Amino acid sequence: MSDESILFIHGAFTDGDDWDLVVPHLADYHLIMPDLPGHGQSKEFRPFSVNDAVDRLARLIILTALGGRAHVVGHSLGAKIGIALASAHPDIVKDVIVSGFEVYPPNALTPYLPYVVWADQRIENAIPRPLIRWLMDGTDVRRSNISTSTLALCRDITSPMQETVWPLPWSARTLVIAAGKGGIIPSADHPHDAKKLAKIGREKNEATIAVTHPRMRHPWNRQEPGLFAETVKAWIERQEYPDGFVEL
Repeated sequence: MSDESILFIHGAFTDGDDWDLVVPHLADYHLIMPDLPGHGQSKEFRPFSVNDAVDRLARLIILTALGGRAHVVGHSLGAKIGIALASAHPDIVKDVIVSGFEVYPPNALTPYLPYVVWADQRIENAIPRPLIRWLMDGTDVRRSNISTSTLALCRDITSPMQETVWPLPWSARTLVIAAGKGGIIPSADHPHDAKKLAKIGREKNEATIAVTHPRMRHPWNRQEPGLFAETVKAWIERQEYPDGFVEL
């Protein structure tokens, strides 16, 4: 059993169970997979904000991680929170892996974004899972919990999505990943955002890099969970990341 703890931070409108396909591949590590405020078993902790999530996760690391420190893995909204956590609490964060970090500059549709997200959750839930798996190369996209995907939570979630202020440099060695495959379903990430984020991170740690994978879609932790876990393990063990990634 490894003496390393890994904190997994899920994306919006999911919960800690979003990592269930990855977990079996990392059985030798101490894994921490909480539900973010406003999500899952933490749905009563509202309103959601990145700063509140960071504070709660920092306390969780101190109380439960081996030695009071942890590697951090963040996906989508969890990527934004993971970087904020590494910036605010460098003393408790080891290495960082983030995937799906994206910035959405304000435009004419920005005021309507919470309503678009609210509707999208319901439309996506209505689509048969076999069809989604076929369109997404076998990705096991879970249905969201509509009872917690309220308009109020959608407003909370979309607020940090609209921020155009980039994070300050942070010291943790970080792998920034952008999924590269789109198609009928626009599931590719923003490689330019990944590249810019890594450039900021390199100001305090030259080992921080950005990569993309042309076969992976945004929720690739549920598309290729074995590869996702292998990538996490390679990064925290200071090994070469798996074949297929291209440095940005």
